[in-house]
Amino acid sequence: MTIVLFAFFLLCLTGIRLRFCNEAYISRDTTIQINGIFVFLVLLSHFISTLNSSFPYSDFYMEFREFMKQLVVTTFLFYSGYGVMISIRKKGLNYVNKLPTKMIELIINFSVAIVLFAILGWVLDKDYSFGRIIASCIGWKSIGNSNWYLFDILLLYGLSFVAYIVTKGKQRRFLGMMLGLSLMAMLFLAEYQNGTRWYNTFLCYWVGLTYGAYKERFDQWLLHKPWQAPIGLLIFGMCFLIFHYFRGNILFYILHAICFVLCVNVASMFLHFHSPMLLWLGKHIFSIYILQRIPMIVGKAIGLHEEYTIIYFFGTLVVCFLMAEVFDRCTKIIVKRLVY
Repeated sequence: MTIVLFAFFLLCLTGIRLRFCNEAYISRDTTIQINGIFVFLVLLSHFISTLNSSFPYSDFYMEFREFMKQLVVTTFLFYSGYGVMISIRKKGLNYVNKLPTKMIELIINFSVAIVLFAILGWVLDKDYSFGRIIASCIGWKSIGNSNWYLFDILLLYGLSFVAYIVTKGKQRRFLGMMLGLSLMAMLFLAEYQNGTRWYNTFLCYWVGLTYGAYKERFDQWLLHKPWQAPIGLLIFGMCFLIFHYFRGNILFYILHAICFVLCVNVASMFLHFHSPMLLWLGKHIFSIYILQRIPMIVGKAIGLHEEYTIIYFFGTLVVCFLMAEVFDRCTKIIVKRLVY
């Protein structure tokens, strides 16, 4: 797995160039490609967790995986929050009124994936109750699928809608209310769900909202001179390492996740991304994220994970990517007919 990791990073480097004062550092194309990097890391992490024995040459990768943990999803939340705030600034209430529709689209897409997992469970003699299947459609429960991120993003979109309506679009009040609601949501998730993954990166969305609200100020501080972004990266990087050392405490874990995503964002101010591979991965991030466990479950059910781990891995990649391409095309048609 270490070889796979290095090969992937080398491929990434072929599409990355130094470009100081990169005005497009947080453009849609750039953020899609950055998310493409991390969705592949999520896939690797989920894959390695299915194995009973170690994957060949995986020692370094396992240390890297332990170092990253939930950091691999921080950009998903940060860029989602940023995108919501930029859209609010441009379109105001017209965009906010579309958030419930956006939530419905996500639920429809996820429900299609849940049907696939339910069929797979039936084939493998898994006994899932109807209630569990329905709860899985919003990410509250799982029938073999990854679920917590979907529930969190639905919750965050819902909170954004409520906060904007209550504060009547007043930016500072909106951000303040979102922070309060986010903290309450984190307490709720800590109480009613198992695992800190449900809430330990939750505030990255709020940080993205805040960044979108004050982007011009951040650009003034970090972007317009070649030395600004590297110094900013050094400062955020030092904070990250300090908080990382103490991340056994949940407060420091949250802070180190925020510092990490800010490091990634500042680094993109002097790195230009132009990789067709990352662009494809980023455009299919949702389908890759929710479908990746299907080929893993199938491969494990037929015993590939025990003696044919190389075939199991590359088979998982090929099947997952093919499924993602087909899934996205089909769900676009379904959503268009059901929602629009």
